[in-house]
Amino acid sequence: MNLKILILGAGYGTRLQRDILQDTSQKYSHLLGIPKALLPVGGQDALITHWLQIFKTANIDVASSVYVVTNDPSYNSFISWADRNSIPRSNIVNDKSTCNEDQLGAVVDLLFGLNYFKLFNNDLLIVGGDTLFLKDFNFNKLLDQFSTFNDGCLVTTYTIPKNEISKYGILTINKLNYDNGLFEVTDFLEKPNPESTNSRNACPCFYLLKSEALPLIEEFLKEAEFKGAKLEDKDATGKFLAWVIKGKHFKFYAVQINGRIDVGDLKSYVEAKEYFGD
Repeated sequence: MNLKILILGAGYGTRLQRDILQDTSQKYSHLLGIPKALLPVGGQDALITHWLQIFKTANIDVASSVYVVTNDPSYNSFISWADRNSIPRSNIVNDKSTCNEDQLGAVVDLLFGLNYFKLFNNDLLIVGGDTLFLKDFNFNKLLDQFSTFNDGCLVTTYTIPKNEISKYGILTINKLNYDNGLFEVTDFLEKPNPESTNSRNACPCFYLLKSEALPLIEEFLKEAEFKGAKLEDKDATGKFLAWVIKGKHFKFYAVQINGRIDVGDLKSYVEAKEYFGD
């Protein structure tokens, strides 16, 4: 499998930075200005270094397969991370945004990274830079499942309480109908009202896309621009998934996992550190 990995790390972590500033204990003041993807957690120098270890267990050459899109203020920090982890500096690209107000949006950054690194001829794993999975996540098994079919892309899902529905992208999936544990995705809602869906299947930003599906990213953005899209329409990768799935542009399948670590604010970061035993 000719798989490339694109990590999205161009967000500004405004909630986390606000929480650190407001924390009277000053215990986490040393984290001011550090991108969420580079927060130290679980004995690693950065959150995304966990992913490097996981990829290596699948015999993926991270130096030739892992790429990062970041922003101007965070660029040098990601270069330092790349140096520490034997990732070529040329695998890090700056989207030139300078603050939360002029950020490009995750889907725009996704297309930017695809074009900059020339990844369109490869199957692609997209990873949100603020996301980790629980310790029992089996990436090798997921890759095996991805390789069993040629007609679709693969996402992960886990069950959440009803009162958290509006925080996440939510999948509707068919009953299990594959021997290898795959479900067919029939609908996707980005941060819906809890009363608008009976599904409790959250979908993190961790997408395995077939190379044939990658041109749809540009098609989605062109259509969004034509309709006068706002930043929020381009800043959630789930908006792209919803467009693909609702329009039946490409099949998506889902495999269940036991959960994720989602670093959005200081509370969730502290919980992540506790979970990994820091």
